[in-house]
Amino acid sequence: MSKKPEGSRVSMRDLAREVGVSVSAVSLALRNSPKVSKKKREEIREAAVRIGYVKDGRVAELMEHMRTFRLKERLSTIAVIISDIRKSELKDYPRMVSLTRGVEDEAKKNGYGVDFMFLKDLGVSPKRLRDILIARGIKGIVVMPFQAGVGEFAMGISGFCVSTPGYSIIRPNINRACPNFLQMMDELLEQICRLGYRRVGFIMTYGSGGIGHKLYSSSFLYYSTLIDKSLRIPILRRRDVGITGIQKWMEKYQPDVVVSSGMVYRILEDLGYKIPEDLGFASLELSEDHGRASGVDHRHELVGSEALKLTFSDINLNHSGMPENPKVVLVDSHFREGNTLRKIGRARVIKLRATK
Repeated sequence: MSKKPEGSRVSMRDLAREVGVSVSAVSLALRNSPKVSKKKREEIREAAVRIGYVKDGRVAELMEHMRTFRLKERLSTIAVIISDIRKSELKDYPRMVSLTRGVEDEAKKNGYGVDFMFLKDLGVSPKRLRDILIARGIKGIVVMPFQAGVGEFAMGISGFCVSTPGYSIIRPNINRACPNFLQMMDELLEQICRLGYRRVGFIMTYGSGGIGHKLYSSSFLYYSTLIDKSLRIPILRRRDVGITGIQKWMEKYQPDVVVSSGMVYRILEDLGYKIPEDLGFASLELSEDHGRASGVDHRHELVGSEALKLTFSDINLNHSGMPENPKVVLVDSHFREGNTLRKIGRARVIKLRATK
């Protein structure tokens, strides 16, 4: 079949006739359904390009709505898998509490229930976990990040629609929603400079191997190239973080503000620093710090919500298993004013996010 004259729409029925299959087979193939073989799906897509078939956006939108409604009835539960903490410990991890709340709220908005699976409580093998999910008719999964470091999610994911919040799940390479670490450090440093701080010190507490510590460090090192050499302070590495290491670093470089996490804030107080009178402090993770610290809010609830949206997208598109092109959705942070920073002098204009 040759392309129809301009202004004449090629229908799905025309495409089915061209390939010699049913209209329903064409519909399934264009939605990447496994009910049609991969070879036949490719044949149908190639024919669609050849004869000029284009989806009718209005019809596609209506049909997607109808399919989504049916999916909600059939796939009523999303599994949230938490690998390295027990259910009884969840309340002790504020970041995880916020992430799970974001997933749960998004699931409820879309008519799904949530099955929280704490692997340390279940004590099952990856194969047994997979069998449980299949037996419960669960297709959509959100794998929570590890609390410390990075690692692998060992269960086979073929047949499942899987996403994760954050960067700590390094294998398999699945769709993920993440805080925008580079943007949040840029924003924090700009805010510190506007308050007049000059000697900015950064104490790294993130574990190596992940992405967060690299992006934080990249922003800080770029900032260091924009200031006078006399103001540059080397990053205190995580392996040197402790009362003795921090004390020596503080005495040697004498920062007037420190960027770090709640653990370092408490050490600085133990060393006798009054914050913000003696020393400014900016938190990179407000969920770990006292209620009124100045710093960045990672918006973990939104990160959890966006991760589940990626799972929903795969369910609706019939994409499962390892994604061919894994997606990363970045969630911007918000600076939150608090009582650990104050204006100490003339504002310094440092533009880390400027395009020119």
